[in-house]
Amino acid sequence: ALPYVGVILDSAGNLYGTAFQGGSAGAGVVYKLDRAGQETVLHSFTGKADGAGPTEVFRDSAGNLYGTTVDGGTPGWGVVYKLDAAGAETVLYSFPNGVDGFFPAAGVTSDAAGNLYGTTSNGGAADAGVVYKLDNTGHETVLYTFTGGADGNGPFAGVIQDSAGNLYGTTRGGGAAN
Repeated sequence: ALPYVGVILDSAGNLYGTAFQGGSAGAGVVYKLDRAGQETVLHSFTGKADGAGPTEVFRDSAGNLYGTTVDGGTPGWGVVYKLDAAGAETVLYSFPNGVDGFFPAAGVTSDAAGNLYGTTSNGGAADAGVVYKLDNTGHETVLYTFTGGADGNGPFAGVIQDSAGNLYGTTRGGGAAN
């Protein structure tokens, strides 16, 4: 239920996406829709350590899917996860509700080294959200903390990266006119 975000397409014409609710525990699913219209649930979230309320997914060249959930994890403020090609989930990071951010309302993107980049709509010193980097070992680095003023407040979308490594994104509030 509630497929809030778009889908992605692989080279074989399969679509991958998420539903914010539904599944065996009502905490959302990651699904695959093949060219014949057959749906396969790749992961059904429990709402516990594995997360709840998935956002959009990103697929790497090996067929792994990466994404975030807005809730769940330990202690319950969202996770960054990986689903391998067989559908096994690995929680890469659980947000602890603090200066490193929480409530990741958008998916992630990656660089050539496999680092993941994303945003949280809350957390940071002013509780206005952060831009973060998650390295291959699961270590999170806050790259930017929003103040809630002219620099923005509450990013609800992810970031994109250019060839020079610069990140670009938006916030839902803040700025000169709020």
